[in-house]
Amino acid sequence: MFAAVMSKRPLVITAQRNGRKADVRIEGVIASYEKANAREFEAQVSQLVASGIVDAHVYIDSEGGSVLEAKRLVGALQKFSGRITGEGGPAVMSAATYVGLHLDEFKVRRTTAYMFHKPQTAVAGNEDDVESDLKGLKDITKEYRTAYAKKTGKTEDEIEALWSKGDRWFTGEEAVAEGFVDGLVEDGQDELDEDAVARIAACGCPANKLPKAAPATITTTMDIKAMRATLGMPDTATEAEVLARVNAIKLENDRYIAAGEALRKIEVKSILDKAIADRKLTESHRAAYEAKFTSAYEATKAEVESLTAAPEVAKEVTAGAAAASAKGREGWDYKVWAEKDPKGLQAMMSSDKDRFSALYQEHYGVAPNLK
Repeated sequence: MFAAVMSKRPLVITAQRNGRKADVRIEGVIASYEKANAREFEAQVSQLVASGIVDAHVYIDSEGGSVLEAKRLVGALQKFSGRITGEGGPAVMSAATYVGLHLDEFKVRRTTAYMFHKPQTAVAGNEDDVESDLKGLKDITKEYRTAYAKKTGKTEDEIEALWSKGDRWFTGEEAVAEGFVDGLVEDGQDELDEDAVARIAACGCPANKLPKAAPATITTTMDIKAMRATLGMPDTATEAEVLARVNAIKLENDRYIAAGEALRKIEVKSILDKAIADRKLTESHRAAYEAKFTSAYEATKAEVESLTAAPEVAKEVTAGAAAASAKGREGWDYKVWAEKDPKGLQAMMSSDKDRFSALYQEHYGVAPNLK
């Protein structure tokens, strides 16, 4: 879901003194906390605490990310022994909502896109590895469900019913009404730019929950006469009338774009459904390919059409082992293997552990647990 955004929104997190309080900013996808500046941030927090700072204010603008890294981030924030407040920017989604739940007070703006869903993960390895990962996922799911229930006053069964249907999107006002946050930030800074709206839309926010970008304005340097002529308006048209026409055209254009995006989503779903039915892909590939379609539709369509069907189950391990040593793949990194030949990557775990470990550590920053 967040693949297209993650490459453009790396995690940036800081903690700085602001009078007698610490200002913390969490911006980007919480999928690289350890690889970004976790140690630096935690050192900043420790230094502030050592200097006598006990209170903190946290700004969050994040599309979410790793549930485990979000939990570690909360642990760092809880070093502040006083009152920890916070506010949401354009996006408070997925694992980022977990951070907000653990603040003493957390408010959002009317234009904030707030989304939560059931924790997700990807698993790989033998049955022991899968069972271990599944247990971990169940534990973190229970922890998240309990935290949402405690914050909202809902029962855990009610939370389960809410997120069992997938992503749940709320406007800022709806998030307040449902009890996920404590109120609205009233600072007059609700307007979003087009880039913020675009990245929220890229995460799958429904059109009826998607905040609108600030309307276009005519600057004093713009030639109002030229604008009238371009729009076919009379010379007597006022600047307000010209601006209204510009905004009306933009609104109509946005409707065409939204309709086109809806049609494109249907086309992408059809292509991926067929590829999965033909054993060219598995369901686990869907989210990654949806993101690729968003950034490069034609190229991704050609790629999917060129894929070959996976071999029969009985032949998968043998074929995967052969693929792991096939020529022409020497330059593949872990991500490319995972996308283009996951069975080959799995076979590599047994047939070439050293190579698999090197690729895994390069991608995740830690050595794999190969038993």
